[in-house]
Amino acid sequence: MKTSGKHRLTYYDISSQADNVKTFEGKVYNVHGLWAIDRNGAAERLSKIYYRIRTVKDKHFKTIAKRKNPMSELKSVR
Repeated sequence: MKTSGKHRLTYYDISSQADNVKTFEGKVYNVHGLWAIDRNGAAERLSKIYYRIRTVKDKHFKTIAKRKNPMSELKSVR
């Protein structure tokens, strides 16, 4: 059986490693701990948008995790 080196990125991993996230709707949020702040300054809990997140980037804008569709798991790309 072939296994990939990718592992699932959890809610807590995002809050500690991510700098910004992009959703399937195209909205970009900056991550501040357990909060996601959009470009207009509106805050949402990270747990509320977790299942809508498509791409997760670190402080160097390097992609650290992504998912192909809303039903798949958020997988690390490192």
